[in-house]
Amino acid sequence: MITEPLYLRDSYLKNIDTRVVKAEGNLVILEKTIFYATSGGQPNDIGLIHGDEKFQVLDVFKESGEIWHKLNMDFHGKTEVKLELDWERRYKHMKLHTSIHIISAIAMNEFNARITGNQIYDDYARIDFNFQEWNAELSKKIEDRANQEISKGQEVQILYMNRDEIFSNPKMVKVDPSLIPEDPVLRVIKIGDIDIQPDGGTHVKNTSEIGKLSIYKIENKGKNNKRMYFKVQ
Repeated sequence: MITEPLYLRDSYLKNIDTRVVKAEGNLVILEKTIFYATSGGQPNDIGLIHGDEKFQVLDVFKESGEIWHKLNMDFHGKTEVKLELDWERRYKHMKLHTSIHIISAIAMNEFNARITGNQIYDDYARIDFNFQEWNAELSKKIEDRANQEISKGQEVQILYMNRDEIFSNPKMVKVDPSLIPEDPVLRVIKIGDIDIQPDGGTHVKNTSEIGKLSIYKIENKGKNNKRMYFKVQ
C-alpha cells in the first residue's frame, strides 16, 4: 500500500498536508490520508482536498491494496495538497462505532449472542445478532447495560497484538473469523474493561463522548437473525 492511513493511529486528525502520488482522472492516491475508506460496516469519509483548486472528496475506497479518493472533478495542478475532513460526519461515525463494540460485548458476554452484521449511517447504526428470540424487554436490557458502560467514562485504546494471541482468547473474536485479516499483527480496540477486539475503524477516546444510546427499533429478520437500530445523543 502506497498510502499511510493516519486515521488508524489518530482518529482526531482533521487537517494535514500531503502529496498526490497518483492521479487517474478524478481518482487519486495520496501519500498520507485522514479519509477513512469504506470497510467493516463503516462508511467512507468525505471532505476537501485543497490544491490549485478545491476538490470535493466524494468517496474513499480500497482496491487492489490501495486507497483511492474519488473527487468531484479530474485532479490537476500541484501535487502538494491540504486535506480537510468533514469532521462532524466523521465524529458521529466514531461515536456509533464505539457504541457497536460496547453493545456487541454485552450481547456476547451476558446474552451469549454474536454480531452477524452491522452498518453505520450518518445518524444511526444497525446491528444484526444471532439471537433466537428477540423482544422489547431484551432490547431494553441491552440499552440500559450499554448506557451504564458508556456513563463510566472508559478509556478507548488502540493496541497492536499478535494474531495467535487474539485467537487464543475466544471472547476477543466477536465476528466471523474469516472477516479478520490474515496479518500476523492486528490492530485492536480496547474499551475500558468492557471490550477488546480486532478492528480497523475509527473510535472516540472515551466513552463519555458518546452521550446516551437509544435503541429505537427492532426487527426479526429470520431464524437466528435479529436486528436493532440505535442512535446516540
